[in-house]
Amino acid sequence: MAFEGLKDQLKEQWLDLAAKVQESSAYNTLRERYESQSTSVQRAILVAAVAFAALILLSFPMSYISTSSEYLSQFEENQSLINGLLAAAQSSKAPPPLGAPMSTSQLRDLVTRTLQSTQILPEQVGDMQEMAKDPDGKLAPEIVQQSGLAAQVKDLNLKQILTVANAFQNLGGSTKLMGIDIVQSAKQTHYYDLTVRIVNFGLTPSMAAEEDSGKGGKAPIRRGRKGAGK
Repeated sequence: MAFEGLKDQLKEQWLDLAAKVQESSAYNTLRERYESQSTSVQRAILVAAVAFAALILLSFPMSYISTSSEYLSQFEENQSLINGLLAAAQSSKAPPPLGAPMSTSQLRDLVTRTLQSTQILPEQVGDMQEMAKDPDGKLAPEIVQQSGLAAQVKDLNLKQILTVANAFQNLGGSTKLMGIDIVQSAKQTHYYDLTVRIVNFGLTPSMAAEEDSGKGGKAPIRRGRKGAGK
């Protein structure tokens, strides 16, 4: 019922508009000029008017299609960017695959080079002692080989402590900083002795192949750290 009423209202408005147009002088002038033309010219005018009306009617959906195409392009671009960011985030969280294990002497050389890169004086470097193995398997599964070293660095100021800690924190790979102990240097008020604990996790190729075959061809084992030992 409401639709019928709306239809009648629109029809009445259209009739009123048509009556006003027919009463206008401009319409009558154009009508007289149209009627004074030949039949071929009148036909051409009608064709041009129909084409112009069709062009106006088609311009609306075409504009909507163009706008929706732009929105779709922006959506696909944003979706690609979000997928890239998610992939990068997942990649940064995933632990790197384990490489070949380091011996204690190799780990000692790595710690020495790292300290040299921080411009620590040779007389500031103290003892380097091999750390005990992890019998409880808290740091890594039993199949993963570990070598650990506790290195002492003496008479450091606060800036040097930060530099040394940052250097060992960013060793990368499968060599990790597992702990730091800081005590005040003997007979010093603004200097401290530092003990860093570095652990290397490794997996030999034969062990990696054995682990891979035992899991039905899955990816090589990755270190799953369960806790930090001292």
